[in-house]
Amino acid sequence: MNHPSGLLPTIRLNPRRLLFVIRTILPVIAIAMLASCATLRRQPAAPATEARGVWLSRFDYCTVPDFDQDLIRAYIANTIQAAAEANINMVFFQVRGSGDAYYASDLEPWGPLLTGNLGGDPGWDPLEYAIDEAHANGLELHAWLNTFPAWRGVEPPPETVPMSPLLQHPDWVITDSTGQPLPLTEGYTNFSPGIPEVHNHIIAVALDIAARYEVDGIHFDYIRYPEWANVERYSRDSISVARFNSVQGNSARLDWDDWQREQVTAFITSAYNSLTSLKPELKISAAVIGSYVKAGWNAYNVVYQDPRRWSELGKIDFIAPMIYWARNSPSQPFTTRAVEWQEHYLLDRYSFAGIGSYRYVDSDKYTWAEVEGQINDLRKHGMKGMVFFSSRSLENHWRDLVTGQFVYPAKIPAMPWKDNTIPGVPVGLQLVQGRDEITLTWVAPESSDVRRFCIYWSENLPVDQSKAESLIAVTHDDRLEWRFNSNSLASGYLVVTSLNAAWNESQPSRPIRILVPDR
Repeated sequence: MNHPSGLLPTIRLNPRRLLFVIRTILPVIAIAMLASCATLRRQPAAPATEARGVWLSRFDYCTVPDFDQDLIRAYIANTIQAAAEANINMVFFQVRGSGDAYYASDLEPWGPLLTGNLGGDPGWDPLEYAIDEAHANGLELHAWLNTFPAWRGVEPPPETVPMSPLLQHPDWVITDSTGQPLPLTEGYTNFSPGIPEVHNHIIAVALDIAARYEVDGIHFDYIRYPEWANVERYSRDSISVARFNSVQGNSARLDWDDWQREQVTAFITSAYNSLTSLKPELKISAAVIGSYVKAGWNAYNVVYQDPRRWSELGKIDFIAPMIYWARNSPSQPFTTRAVEWQEHYLLDRYSFAGIGSYRYVDSDKYTWAEVEGQINDLRKHGMKGMVFFSSRSLENHWRDLVTGQFVYPAKIPAMPWKDNTIPGVPVGLQLVQGRDEITLTWVAPESSDVRRFCIYWSENLPVDQSKAESLIAVTHDDRLEWRFNSNSLASGYLVVTSLNAAWNESQPSRPIRILVPDR
């Protein structure tokens, strides 16, 4: 419908206040049935801009009977659908555990949790499937890689095609203070961050993913030396020692601890440069130890992570510090550590606090109220977002999120250092009334950088985009319509905006008016 300048299109609908956007709901959680009671627990302080992520671990989606591939697919789809309904906006999908791949790779063998055998082809691509599901539901998907782990198990990996990098390069393994390679255990066997060839291999894996898949970001976990590396004096492998003692490998004459921190920094620097050269819009992030320097277990002194340095160099877009302690922890209080990261260690980059929601499931000591308290504390201090570990811990709490702190959708904070351009404005808004639903359609702007659209509703003009309750939904760029239940709209105005990959937002479209007759 085209309308003369100065006039607004009008459609008359059944009267009811806009409570919730109705989508296709998971039968197992029936979130749509909770919409009518959502107003009872709405949080006025909920921001319209807030990162809300969840780690979707390979242990989460592969823990099914008999390695049933249909059940694995169903878990991925159901979890992403549930996350979308709970107004989560980011999924960190694990694609590399320990020198293996949970996607189709020519560089590393298929992960053993998929079929029970390292190198066993499941006959489908979990990463491709997860991307399609996430984007269809308006979520970002970040490919999550365990960085330096090379194997997990007391027996060496079998020969596969492609071969495990541990079998190809046993000389890359971290060693103890005597130069002996660490033995195989039930935990991770790691490659040494002090070996440049290790960097090259892992970056090649990340580049392969970025080149072939429409991921929104690359997320590095275990981007560090092993636990208590400072005490055990890891890694005295011959390559690292030779580089440390050489002018070329240690031109700044750093001491051993600083040199090892510099090796991890060198990796993230090279990875960031390579990945963003391929795709400038790609977001590069890392999960790091929840304390930077405080108390015994910390990033800087124990495992040689220095995220502040990464931020100073501009080689990270955000971190997710794993602050898995309670707020009343005597040595590592959650809120104190979360505030320290953002206010003291990250300059203009973001910290999305990692919440250990797994600790508050079936626990006598802690309850879900601790998670809600942590979310409230983050908002009180103006923090930019959070990430939950992990998806299985939320299976009985999606309802708590959507009826509590996450009643409204939210946008991910903009990242102007990646791109400060403003995308074009959507045009041509139309409303079509059917028997049971209303369809809003629009036309995308001509600019090619649009990745998503935001839909807002307000009783009056102008539509206040800063209010959480104004934001109805965030959609992916291949979706140019949104459907509402016929009884879910009230008199007011709808506008649509565009978002680019850096979450810069356009000006609002011309509003479309909805009139509801009095009864």
